[in-house]
Amino acid sequence: MKPTHTDWNSYYARPYKTASLTRRYTASVLVEQIREHGGSGANILELGGANSCFIDKILTEVGPARYDVIDSSRLGLDLLKSRYPNDARVTVQQDDVLAASPVQGVYDVVFSVGLVEHFGPEGTARAIQAHFNYLRAGGTAIITFPTPTWLYRSVRALAEATNNWIFHDERPLQLQEFQQAVKGLGQIESSRILWPLVLTQYFVVTRKGQA
Repeated sequence: MKPTHTDWNSYYARPYKTASLTRRYTASVLVEQIREHGGSGANILELGGANSCFIDKILTEVGPARYDVIDSSRLGLDLLKSRYPNDARVTVQQDDVLAASPVQGVYDVVFSVGLVEHFGPEGTARAIQAHFNYLRAGGTAIITFPTPTWLYRSVRALAEATNNWIFHDERPLQLQEFQQAVKGLGQIESSRILWPLVLTQYFVVTRKGQA
């Protein structure tokens, strides 16, 4: 039987073959935008960031005061924490992104890469809203998600045909769905498609409204 959900523990134990080819590019775009939105000395939260591919570059090149990670994978969180056993800036928390946020409005920047597309439409809207629950008024949400360009569709079809596709619950999104989900939460400041990723992703920066 064909799997219906992504096995995240297996992914963190053995990352997808193309991950090393794309994460450096994504990390550089993230650093650029986090710097632009006051990342130095900021409180940063990465949602779905177990064993984060981006934390090294952000800690080194941005210099946040705090870098927290929330994810449901205990294995991925343990792997991440083992990389920073003595760095007081880095904390991890095992939780479901769709659960109610116990900490409201304390982060300057909340971001996720490839998270919100792993739900149905209602779950995706709730996952997007979770970013804003954690943000302070005027803070910045940075969210990426795959979008079904001709390039994405072609590469995914090939991966599926050769049994190399592992993100079984990934649902590529159109920008309009994201725009609808953030209505009343914040103002989109920029959006662009990251074509060099091949499995193309939208990169959207949204400023949370003032209280």
